[in-house]
Amino acid sequence: MKYAVADISSSSLSVIIAEICGTEIEVTGKERESLSLLYYMDGKDLSRRGMEKLAAALAQMKSRLAEIGVGKCWLIATAALRHIGNFAEVTEFVRQRTGLIVNLIDGKSEAYCDYIANRCYSSCDRAVLVDLGGKSMEICALGDGKDGMVCFDFGLIDLYEKFADKIKPDENEAKDMGKYVRTRFDKAGLPEDGEYKTVVLVGQTCGSIYDMYKEFTDTDEGDGAKTMERKALFRLIKRLISGADRSRLILQTAPEKTHVILPAAVVLKKLIKRFDATNLIVSDYGVKEGYLSLMLDGKESGAYYDFGSESTEGDARMPLGKRDKGRTGSRTPVRRNKSEEIPAKKRVKSAGDGKQS
Repeated sequence: MKYAVADISSSSLSVIIAEICGTEIEVTGKERESLSLLYYMDGKDLSRRGMEKLAAALAQMKSRLAEIGVGKCWLIATAALRHIGNFAEVTEFVRQRTGLIVNLIDGKSEAYCDYIANRCYSSCDRAVLVDLGGKSMEICALGDGKDGMVCFDFGLIDLYEKFADKIKPDENEAKDMGKYVRTRFDKAGLPEDGEYKTVVLVGQTCGSIYDMYKEFTDTDEGDGAKTMERKALFRLIKRLISGADRSRLILQTAPEKTHVILPAAVVLKKLIKRFDATNLIVSDYGVKEGYLSLMLDGKESGAYYDFGSESTEGDARMPLGKRDKGRTGSRTPVRRNKSEEIPAKKRVKSAGDGKQS
């Protein structure tokens, strides 16, 4: 059977298609459609036009999944919908228009899904996972003895809205962003020099940074891991902040990320310098892969659409995090005892890359 997990993020609607192949879950396809809900906000609520755009994109995605023979599809949403005021109205509108039920993932669960999908990097030297989203950030230790998560209730879009007056923030605005995130990191007790040496970057914006890095350094990705050299990345970040050709760099590789590329670059530089990290890896795995692993292993909850019966099965995931506000930025242990490990047949790999999580 083919499975799918679709994710409503701050800037897009993305989906993975996967099958169980032997002892693994193999990701056989990925799709992504730009869909910035930011432009359809009416105060804290998503506007009627925004709901219509979201439902239309989901209906098109659902049709494509049916055409390729997907059996079950889970629809998840992270910070993009976590903070809207009319969440219940939006999800009911989506259900009526598409038959799909939204499963809400809180920040801590999002970080845990990222962790599950990226445990293959646990063997790297003092590894930490960094997921930079539009409306939240998750940082999760991967190495033994350093288990913990820090979840922040602000993201790249928030930084842009808070500090930028123009489409692309200027150098002074970038400095203000840096001061702000450093203060937030200090308040959360984020580890400093020497704690981590390897930073594993997750998410679409980090992927766009890597694409830009390849163009900037003329790097041939090959078949290996996606890595970046620290000094070269810092040169790229400097060019993005103050370079005369920064617009060209962004428009060539990530035009849909114009608003968040610079905030992402500022945050990455602050984190890398804070940890004094030297190994930088960009992962293809994220919350969707981790959520699917946990669902198929019976360790997550959520409603799914069954294409065979053309109906929804199960109850929507409504995490405690939706009602438990004010606790972001706290550290929570990630238990890694044997009872929580996913069996070999539930591990995820992307088709053709040979890596496992």
